This record gives sequence, structure tokens and C-alpha cells, in this order.
Amino acid sequence: MTRPRVLEKASTGLAPKALYEELRRGVLGQDRALRFVAVAVHKHVLGKVSGNILLIGSSGTGKTTIMNNLQRLYDSVDELEPFRAVTILNANLLVDAERTEFRADRLLAAVEQRARLVAGEHPSHARLAEAIGRATVCIDEVDKMSTLLAARPNPVGVVLQQGLLTLMEGETIAYRLRGWTNGRETEEVVPIDTRKMMFICGGAFEGLYDQVYNRVAKSGSGERLKTEAIRTADGTVRLETRFTLAEYVKMKDLFDFGMVPQFMARFDKVVVLNDLDTAVLKEILLHSVDSPLERTRRYFEALGIDLEIEDLAAGLVAERAAQENRTGARALRDVFSEIINPLEFDPTRDAAPDPARGGRAVIHIDAARVRKILR
Repeated sequence: MTRPRVLEKASTGLAPKALYEELRRGVLGQDRALRFVAVAVHKHVLGKVSGNILLIGSSGTGKTTIMNNLQRLYDSVDELEPFRAVTILNANLLVDAERTEFRADRLLAAVEQRARLVAGEHPSHARLAEAIGRATVCIDEVDKMSTLLAARPNPVGVVLQQGLLTLMEGETIAYRLRGWTNGRETEEVVPIDTRKMMFICGGAFEGLYDQVYNRVAKSGSGERLKTEAIRTADGTVRLETRFTLAEYVKMKDLFDFGMVPQFMARFDKVVVLNDLDTAVLKEILLHSVDSPLERTRRYFEALGIDLEIEDLAAGLVAERAAQENRTGARALRDVFSEIINPLEFDPTRDAAPDPARGGRAVIHIDAARVRKILR
């Protein structure tokens, strides 16, 4: 079998650092997580044992964004073409709740859709099976399949974790595929080997934050919460008691949450995503390719209007978003929508011609406007 061309170049442009830089174009504030993902992808394309990763993070911290950008990475780098069978699916789709049965065929069907894009026109059964066998499978909301639900046993969660465990350990599955043989499309049952698949799982793990916080804050725990000086967007300083899940969570906490030890052992790394502070949220607002500011700019450009925001105004928006408890970038979108909605509703009221731009209309968002709306 011919080795994929990507393997010959993996030590240069596809080294972990290069992969990290490409991922960082679309994901801000999660550099540590992206480094682990980049190394896992590097091992995957080299044909080594894939470094499965579990991402834990509150809503809005970027789990799904990382998965989407991982798919973008594979699609945008030519040398990664053999590995473009990347799929993102929700954990609950992998279990037939009525029969309490794990459905590996649903996972393979999702991967097959992407594999057909890789395999080209009239692919053979063997070529499709090969593309499926080196897929990257991203599974979101895996925490919803805990073995405990409201402190009671959850059989569906047990089935999901055991089923994924089997796939991650490496299993050969008989799977029905339509492919081409001697100029004719036929259906055959072919073996799919999952040993070289890479799994990136993620979940918010709601309740884990409070579970760990209560353990740490409990008298006699031997652990202490930290107090930090926080500088606001206006330049004032205040003291805050800070608790970050990444600093205090232990594997036993995940077991107590309802994750099966054998399942957790299949992950090379469990990465807790950073809560997004004011500085990161401001960077996302100003520089992310898919920030609410950039999307709104594209909208106004279609109307012949430029949109500008003052640096302090951006800081005030980010500061308010950071105050929303563990909702991250989603809070940023909500806060920014409060600022921008009146301007979108009646753009002509605030747009003014700018002589420096040849008379083109400009809307300027300053700190005074933000303070007035958010007060």
C-alpha cells in the first residue's frame, strides 16, 4: 500500500507548531488546548497511535469551535487530504435509547459521508474503508452520557461509554458499503478497523464545576482559593476570589461525576478549557475571523457603510461579557447584540460621511454609547 503523501512532509509544514498556528487562526484564548490537539493530529497523520483527547469546558469556551476548526484544518491543508474524513456528531446519536444499544453504525455512517468526499468519484470498497479507518471523530456533549443522572444510574450512559471504549481500543466492525468494482457499483460488507481513528470528545460537564468548588472550599480540604487583583476596562483595580476548574479538578472528580475509569483511560489527555476573561474576550471581539463584530461589519459593508469601534468601547463590551457566569463567547455575542441592534435597525441615523474615505458612510461605536446602553 502506498503511504499517504502527507506522511513524507509531516516533519516540516505539518509539524505540531505549524498545525497549532493554523488552528489558532480560528480559536483564540485556548492555546494550551490547541497545542495538545496539534500534537494529536501530528501523531495521527504519521500513522502512530492517535492521541485521543477529552475537552472539558463551560458553554461558550470553544469546544465546538475547536472541533469545527479541526475540520477546517484538514480541509484547508492539501497534504492532509487523505485524512479529511472528519465528522462532528452529538453523543446522544450513538445510542438507541429505547433498546439501550450502542450504534456504531451511526458513527460509521457519519464518517462515510466525509470519506466519500476524500475517496473521489467511483471509489472502490477498499479505498472507502481505508479513508474511514483513518478518520478523526469529534463527539460533542459526551458528558450528557454520564453513568449517573440526577444521582441515579443512567443505563444509556453506561452503554455509550462502553461502546466508545471498544472503538477507541480498536475494533474491526463489519460494515455495509456501496463501492465500485469492475465499473459497476455494488454493495459489500467490508471490515472497518478503528485502531487508527482519532477521537476528540468534548462536554460542558455541568455540575462538575460546583462539585469541585464545593470539595475545594470545604473546611479541612487542604486546598485554598486564590485572590487576584483584576484591572477593569476603565483602569480601576478590584480584588476577586478566582476559581478555575483546570487548577483543581482531579480524575477522581470525573469518576464521581459518572465517567467510567476504563473509558477515561483511553484519553491521552484531558484538557480543561480556560474560562474566557476580559482580555481574551476583547481579542475575540476585535480579531476573531467569526466574531460578532466581523459578522456585523460584513452586514454593514453590504449597505455601503463602514463600522468602527473604539478600543475602550470594545473593552467595556468584553468586560460585561466576562461578568456572565461561565458563558464565554456566547455572552460576548449577547452583549454586543445589545449595542449593535439599534444601529442595525436604523443605520442611516448614525452613519456619517467620512471625507478621509472619499465620503463613504461610517458608524463609530465609542465608549459613551456602550456605557449608556449597558448601564
